[in-house]
Amino acid sequence: MSDVLNFYIKSPYVFFNDQSETFSNADFVILGVPMDYTSSFRSGSRFAPQEVRKLSNELESYCIDVDVDFDLLKVCDLGDLIVDFDVATTLKRLTRVVEELIAEDKFFVVIGGEHTITLGEILALMSIHENLKVIILDAHMDLREEYPVGLRTSHATVVRRAGEKLGFENILVLGVRAVSGEEIDFCKKENFDGYITTDTIHSNLSAVKRALTDFLKPGDYVLLSIDVDVVDPAFAPGVSNPEPLGLTPITVMKIIYTIINHPINLVGFDVVEISPPYDMSGVTSLLASRIIKNTLCYVARRKLGKAI
Repeated sequence: MSDVLNFYIKSPYVFFNDQSETFSNADFVILGVPMDYTSSFRSGSRFAPQEVRKLSNELESYCIDVDVDFDLLKVCDLGDLIVDFDVATTLKRLTRVVEELIAEDKFFVVIGGEHTITLGEILALMSIHENLKVIILDAHMDLREEYPVGLRTSHATVVRRAGEKLGFENILVLGVRAVSGEEIDFCKKENFDGYITTDTIHSNLSAVKRALTDFLKPGDYVLLSIDVDVVDPAFAPGVSNPEPLGLTPITVMKIIYTIINHPINLVGFDVVEISPPYDMSGVTSLLASRIIKNTLCYVARRKLGKAI
């Protein structure tokens, strides 16, 4: 992987199995990004990559939904990106690594860390794919101009910064239920309606299917970003910014399943905003591990040329 090898270090835990494939032999590559410098409520997501890995080894490997055994997938766990106290430096490093992964034809999974890291992935993919779409599962819009005051690149501004680079017409946010007046005003001003609320999803899950059909075109390259606070805190209490009245884990997996079943090129996904210090039972990290495992099995089934 050329000089980007200097950008990450091995973790004491390996995702889901103590036998990781070599990079050259792997189809799927996992990378942790333990950064939570802009967290504004409950920090601690820097500990998530290790905790998610550790607890993943306690889950069964077989995905009965699509008849795929995770243990048979060729997965390489690179370890963790070396983060810098300067957010921009960390994002540049992540961009370089993701660019290399795509160049090597690897499907990537990033375990955060705070949601700001998604911007680094987007910048990498924009340099490679013209028809890039981003689908975000999140309780929040993350459309603030600054948060806190004076900070333009943070977990609460990541969608705003991404839209400025990518175009807001190429972003869809699912599961929104926590917004500010500033964000609503921005949506009205910019005519941005690329979001579906939690209430709409609860009332009519088919609305998600219709939105995806309108949003995605055959052949689109897609990045999926999963902020675990999209899940109700009854199921995922250990997140940085919990919001009540969220989605169930089963609904989240149904949405992911629907996305992957579209005729698109899903190139990777991230799972962010888990805060282990507030997850005493480990249930949130276990859920994140299951989301990663099942999603990779869904992707593997699709790569076999069979609809799921």
